[in-house]
Amino acid sequence: MVQYFAVPPPTLQDRGASASPRAPYAKSRETRARILAAALAEASDSGFHKTSVARIAARAGVAVGNLNYHFGSRRALLRELMGSLIVDLMARLQAAASQDGADFFARQRAEVIAYLEYLRANPAHIRLADEIKLHEPGLYRRAVAQWVERITQRLREGIASGAVRAMDDAEIVAQAHFLLGARHFVEQMIEGGDGLDDEAVVDAYLGLIRDGLSRRSRTGDGKGRAR
Repeated sequence: MVQYFAVPPPTLQDRGASASPRAPYAKSRETRARILAAALAEASDSGFHKTSVARIAARAGVAVGNLNYHFGSRRALLRELMGSLIVDLMARLQAAASQDGADFFARQRAEVIAYLEYLRANPAHIRLADEIKLHEPGLYRRAVAQWVERITQRLREGIASGAVRAMDDAEIVAQAHFLLGARHFVEQMIEGGDGLDDEAVVDAYLGLIRDGLSRRSRTGDGKGRAR
């Protein structure tokens, strides 16, 4: 299983609490990260709704009291886990699309390939995302807003570079929602086990957005015509 939760380095104030690298604070952070990783493993097997504190504690090798100490409640633990999943995925996509000199469509391709690879490696993500939508609608809406903001920024960059046709603000936001919807369809294909080749899926996706967003559109004779 992919390790989603890295333990961040202690701050200067944290280091001042003790000179030992195995200080209680560092150990506490490691325990917290281990609990989150165990919660992810349990949620992947059982779903958020059926995840029990006892099973999480057993996976993490800690007492149930430790979960309450670090997170306060089962609900708070699962909320933090949901938020961590979203942050982790966004970071992975950001890294995949960070290509110097790449145009809008090349970045889109790299990002969607990374997303498909993520889904293949973590098939429970789709079900967990559905559970977030059902049980934590506010968190789900914030995640959607982050996606839309991210795609909107990509579109603005594409317009500025000349790869994407000019659009007003309203159309940019609308197109961002449409592109997000296309990715949801990709999730459904993965979940349905259609056996489609990832590269073929991404190329079909890019063919669609190139015709709809590029500065050149296709005419009946197959020649490009500038808009």
